[in-house]
Amino acid sequence: MHVLIAGCGITGLTVAHGCRRHGIPHTIFEKDPSASARTQGWSLTLHFGLEPLERTIGPELAKLVPETVIDPRINQAAGHFLHLDGGTGEIRHSIPSTKRLQQVDRQKLRNVLISGLSIQWGKELKSFNNTADGKVSVEFTDGTFVTGDMLIGADGSGSTIRGILNGAGLEEQPVTLLAATRHFTADQAAPFEGRFLFHATEPINNTFMWYGVQTIYTEPDGRDSLEAFVAISWRSDNGERLPTDHKGRINLMKQRAQVFAEPLRSIISDIPDNLDNTVRIHVADYPCRPWKNRGIVTLAGDAAHAMTMYRGEGANHGILDAALIVDQLVELHAGRITQPEALRAYEEELFSRAPQAVLRSRQAALDAHSWVSISKDSPLVGPRIVPEVLKTAQDR
Repeated sequence: MHVLIAGCGITGLTVAHGCRRHGIPHTIFEKDPSASARTQGWSLTLHFGLEPLERTIGPELAKLVPETVIDPRINQAAGHFLHLDGGTGEIRHSIPSTKRLQQVDRQKLRNVLISGLSIQWGKELKSFNNTADGKVSVEFTDGTFVTGDMLIGADGSGSTIRGILNGAGLEEQPVTLLAATRHFTADQAAPFEGRFLFHATEPINNTFMWYGVQTIYTEPDGRDSLEAFVAISWRSDNGERLPTDHKGRINLMKQRAQVFAEPLRSIISDIPDNLDNTVRIHVADYPCRPWKNRGIVTLAGDAAHAMTMYRGEGANHGILDAALIVDQLVELHAGRITQPEALRAYEEELFSRAPQAVLRSRQAALDAHSWVSISKDSPLVGPRIVPEVLKTAQDR
């Protein structure tokens, strides 16, 4: 058998390493021209995804994962996320972490997972088809083809493969989000010492703020400065007109931040006016509706179940997808099950888990901008839920 893997994000790379470790022939391809073609977003919060990641990539690579942690000095295993009253700065909810938790640099983790793999860069999938002998043929936009036994679409939230399977696109949510990565001097970072991630809702205007540390630098005097991903969002209709230039976005972010108490307000108001990395993030998702796999293709990660960022679970579910599909590939490669059985087992679990997870993250995005909705039962501040398939494995 030969497995084709579309996409070199965390999910696709984890699948590829699972294939590599078990001697399963595979080809992994990515539309970007190189690993450095684009940065890989903000940091990732890994919790229930840690165990399936480690067992799938193997002990040697797993030893390198702690090196991607944002700040090893933070006791992340016992850490709590905080949700604050944006009008006062007071803690409103302390969100318990799972048993294990690591806040990692997405790009560093991706670089670890790229190592040891032979990746075909610059290969953008155009289409795929069943062949007469039961295989799958993939055509790329450069006119080349590749044939395999199974195609795994891990090609991200805008998945071409998902679009071909069922024509489904992302579902926009009524939230506007602007973000940037900015530097904090040691003095600017001091009020937030020891906190790598928190968020706040201002109760009058229902504006939401997000702060997540990306990189920490120790200065000559021993104090820490840092880079942090900062975001501000609010409920709106998706027809709202927004500035498309960095200066305009920064001005709008600062206007929206005026309702927050200090030191929260300064997280946004101290953004340099000449910063050139602002971005509008489209808050959208896809609730993992079943598709017809044609006996040759399936989806994983954001391609299968794109989630909003408001619960920090998307990467964990993608990693779990990768681990579970590798489990089925191992059985298939050994001849103990057939390919239809492998796909059926993987997708039955996926369809029982992912839709609810997407909708929890969607509700978290909506609750984030509705002060009266943020109770202890809100998905925004409620505990992260370990999937049943992992609980079953732990019980064994």
